[in-house]
Amino acid sequence: MDSDTLIANAPEELSLLSRLVVDRATMRETNEKLTLIIDEEGARLLTMERVRQEIECAVKKVCGLEVAYERAA
Repeated sequence: MDSDTLIANAPEELSLLSRLVVDRATMRETNEKLTLIIDEEGARLLTMERVRQEIECAVKKVCGLEVAYERAA
């Protein structure tokens, strides 16, 4: 899974802010979870519950996985 695929397959679920987080994230799929490795800006945007919910809903719809978040080093 990559950000372009997620955005293309769930356009109704993702607002512009959610798309920004997804687009800037690196994704890694492990143990039935999709981990989004996010930068500082993405982490700031994820403090908004709506952004987090939109991303988790989109991932569940597109690939049926749970979402985890990890800060980029």
